[in-house]
Amino acid sequence: MLRRNWFHVLAALAGGDLHGSAIADDVFARSEGSLRLWPATLYRALDELVEAGMVRELAGPERPDDPDRRKRYYRLTAEGREAVRSEAARMEEMARAVRTRLGGRA
Repeated sequence: MLRRNWFHVLAALAGGDLHGSAIADDVFARSEGSLRLWPATLYRALDELVEAGMVRELAGPERPDDPDRRKRYYRLTAEGREAVRSEAARMEEMARAVRTRLGGRA
């Protein structure tokens, strides 16, 4: 099971390479405003995800051509893609089980 912040960061990066504030914006929009990753929380999660091998920071020619060189861009690794895919499947299974218990369709 992934930490909540990790899941949302990985889900944002599943759509492609992003810089930190774009990740935060994606998470905020996708959660319909229920989750805001403040800079300290976001960059701590990104550092942990890099250390865990699920995300890597882009450098050199991999970086998008951005006039703001201070922006740090990130990319999902194969391990990160598998982790977010597995977590999404786990969440879907849990939701199916709850709907079944509530008498809804699975």
